[in-house]
Amino acid sequence: MSRLRMLFVDDEPNIRLTLPQILRMHGHEVEVAATVAEALAAIQGKAFDVLISDLNIGNPGDGFTVVSAMRRTQPDCITLILTGYPGFETALQAIRSQVDDYLVKPTEIQRLVDTIERKLKDRTPHKTLPAKRVSEILKDCQGDIVDRTTAVVLARRKGREREIRKGLPELVSAMSAGLNGGSERDSFFQGAAHGKLRSEQNRTIDDLFDEFRTFERAVYEVVQENLLVADVSNLVPDLRAFNDHVQDVLRHAVNAYLARKTAA
Repeated sequence: MSRLRMLFVDDEPNIRLTLPQILRMHGHEVEVAATVAEALAAIQGKAFDVLISDLNIGNPGDGFTVVSAMRRTQPDCITLILTGYPGFETALQAIRSQVDDYLVKPTEIQRLVDTIERKLKDRTPHKTLPAKRVSEILKDCQGDIVDRTTAVVLARRKGREREIRKGLPELVSAMSAGLNGGSERDSFFQGAAHGKLRSEQNRTIDDLFDEFRTFERAVYEVVQENLLVADVSNLVPDLRAFNDHVQDVLRHAVNAYLARKTAA
C-alpha cells in the first residue's frame, strides 16, 4: 500500500498513542485529533486519503459530525467509523451509504489495513446528498419519532401502547409543518388538542411534561443519526427554533389540559 495521509480521531488517550503509531510503522502519515473541534480544523486545513474516527468523541454520535464534514469538503476521502458497541450496527445500517465501513473496538490492525486497502481499490468520489433542514428530517422520520417516544413512555408508566400512541402522529406532523413554513397556529391547535386528550385519559400534568421531554429527546436522537445529510450550516439555529417551538406547543397543551380539569 502506498503512503497515505490519515486523520485519526479518538478521545481515548491510550488509543491515540498506540493505533496511530502502528499505522505510522506501516509507512503512513497520521494526524491525530482528540476532539471534534480539532478534527474539523484539520479537515479544513489539510487533505486526507483516509479518516478513521471514533463514533463517540466526548458525546455519543459525535463521530457522525466529523464524517459529515469530511464527506462534504473532501468527498474522495475514505471514511471509517470505530465503535465499541457492536449492537449499534442496526442504527449504522441507515447511514452506511455515507460511511465506507465501520470497525468494532478493539480493532485488529491487520483487519483495519485490509479494510483500507479494499476500499482504496474501489475508491470513487461520494455523491453529496442534498442537505436537509431539521424540519425536513422531522417530516421524513415522523414514524420513527413516534415509535421512540411511545416506547420510552410505555416503559416508564402503565398504559396501553395504543392509548399512549394516540395523538402523537398528529402532534409530530403539525409541529413538523409548523417548522417547515406552515402555520404555527395549526401546531398550537394540535398541542391544545393533545393536552385535552391526555386530560381525558386521566394522565397527570407530570405525564404530559415527561411526554414532551421524551418527544424532544427522540427528535435529537433522530437528527444526530441523520447528521450526514443534515444542513450543518443551519443546524444550530434550526435546533433552537425547534426547541422554542416545542415550548410554545407545550404551553398550549398545558393550558388546554388545565382548562379541562378546571371545567370538570
